[in-house]
Amino acid sequence: MSFRATIVIPVLNQRADWLEQCVLSGLSQTVGCETIVVTSPETAAPTLTQLARIGRENSGLRVLQEKGTGFAAALNTGICAASSSRVGFLLSDDWLEKKAVETCLRFESDIVSTGLRGYASDGKQVFESISRSPSVEEFHRLSTLELKASYLKHFLFFRKEKLLAVGGVDETIGLTGPDDFDLPWTLLEQGATVSLIPDQLYNYRDHEGERLTLRSAEAQVQDLSRILDKHAVGGEERERIVRRHSLSYGHPYHVTAKLRKARLQAGSPGDSDSPRRDA
Repeated sequence: MSFRATIVIPVLNQRADWLEQCVLSGLSQTVGCETIVVTSPETAAPTLTQLARIGRENSGLRVLQEKGTGFAAALNTGICAASSSRVGFLLSDDWLEKKAVETCLRFESDIVSTGLRGYASDGKQVFESISRSPSVEEFHRLSTLELKASYLKHFLFFRKEKLLAVGGVDETIGLTGPDDFDLPWTLLEQGATVSLIPDQLYNYRDHEGERLTLRSAEAQVQDLSRILDKHAVGGEERERIVRRHSLSYGHPYHVTAKLRKARLQAGSPGDSDSPRRDA
């Protein structure tokens, strides 16, 4: 069967109902789309059993074990295995609108980034403070590639050949931002083209359970430092970037939005830029 796009979902372990909603949202897209779930050697047996059941009940699902170790390696496993020329990333506690892939396929760009709608853990209460509809005009007004990379958030939809050309997702920089910050930044440095879709096609579940953005702020700053070293950013610019990004570390994003609003009201410098969306 020929697929027009591939959705890659990395899974360590996840609540069964959240994972079910996530995977089925990939499988129920309005265009032919394969869904590749990449598991870890540490993925629990009940999760593997659940994925096997979903696969029996739905065509288009492939379940692979990551080659390498960690989040970035899982994404790269999915990218390399994708049978289509376009690849999108979906995180296992989130889900897509049915027309997400169809809408993204209307654009030929190397990177397509859509709007997202933020939800509480129940998947029903909407957090307007973290929902977003990106603007092409806003994107082009940003003065640096770092700011532009920060602006590009999930749903991220890529041209596979461009991902392979830069070596895929960098597995050396840690767990914070390899997919939705360093990767877009690296692609932009290589002249990647970008399209922005204001429609809120990605549903982001903001919760206090296990997720990479709730790791300690210290660990995430260390990861960010590796990214800044890679892109040769130093001095005052580096300090501004660390200050801006680290505000979100260790908190659910609806909490971050309140913190950012308070800092803006207090007139703190460097906090007016859009926070980035981590895995």
